[in-house]
Parts: sequence; structure tokens; C-alpha cells
Amino acid sequence: MATRIPVTDADIAREHRLRHLRGSAVDAITNPALRICLANCAELRKKRALPEQSALDGKSLAAGETE
Repeated sequence: MATRIPVTDADIAREHRLRHLRGSAVDAITNPALRICLANCAELRKKRALPEQSALDGKSLAAGETE
């Protein structure tokens, strides 16, 4: 099973703002159903922001071939 990326209240508030939802971010954090939805969206946004990790072997790394 893949490890989950931790999502903070600040991430949920940011996702609330980015999605232009009505109401306050505090309401989004305290409402369990809305919190779950925004937490999943924030987690997905974080995963997409992470750089792709390429599987380079030691020989390629030693030779300086990073492409």
C-alpha cells in the first residue's frame, strides 16, 4: 500500500481558497465531509507537485548522466 502524504489544516485551507468555495476555511476544516474531500484534493495536489524520481543506477550517477 502506498504511503499517504500528510495534509495539514493549512493545506486544507489553501485548497478551499484555490477552489473558490463559499464559506470560510474554518468551516471547511471543521466540517468532516468537506474536510475529507479537501484533504484528498490537497494530497493529490502535493503528489503532482513532487518531482518524478527516476531510477538511475549507480554507474550512471557516477558518470554524471542525470538525464
